[in-house]
Amino acid sequence: MKLIRVLFVICALGVSSFSFAQLVEIGAKGGLNLSNLNLSPDGKLVGTNYHGAIGYHLGGYALIKLKKISLQPELLYSTQGQYFTTVSYSNLKTTLNYINIPIMIKYYLTGSLHIQAGPQFSILASSKGDLNQIQGGNFAGPPVFNQNLSSYLKRTDFALAFGAGINLPVNLNLSIRYNIGITDINKNTGSQVPFPGDLQPSFSTAYTRNQVLQISIGYKLREFKKKK
Repeated sequence: MKLIRVLFVICALGVSSFSFAQLVEIGAKGGLNLSNLNLSPDGKLVGTNYHGAIGYHLGGYALIKLKKISLQPELLYSTQGQYFTTVSYSNLKTTLNYINIPIMIKYYLTGSLHIQAGPQFSILASSKGDLNQIQGGNFAGPPVFNQNLSSYLKRTDFALAFGAGINLPVNLNLSIRYNIGITDINKNTGSQVPFPGDLQPSFSTAYTRNQVLQISIGYKLREFKKKK
């Protein structure tokens, strides 16, 4: 409930500031994701190495500018997750697809160069991963590939995002952003109850948070200037 209230207040501030806006812009954006899952030491799969994954994000944004500060809500489809290697198998993966709703506050340092920060609310759209057969804490058989992970994961996520960006010629803009997950997305953190079929995902019972570095290019589709 606290999260819902925070998002409501941010949206209300955005709506109330609309009448004072110097410029309103809508556009499309997309780019590269470099992601991983931040796992607590307790609960990881024993003898497993974890690696980041490459994905993408795609969606749109609206920009409400107030002199040196602007508000930019976005709606993005984002593919993220991790790769992992066990004692017997390599290139195993966990893929999480989210609908991300960041609300960024931008501060312009000079010209169009700015820094940005804000909250991000996410909804899990789909999830697939390789499950490991674990008995007595040890690997007991080959992985079961490309399984639905929805029963292992919470449906929502909350993160803090920060970064920087700049406007380019011909209606383009470039930005880099780091999203730090705050929510533990694992339904089974610290659980002592056996998993069904002794099948465990890469994050097992670890405290699990998303972390994503995004490099984006955007294109301004339309600009609305306030009439004097």
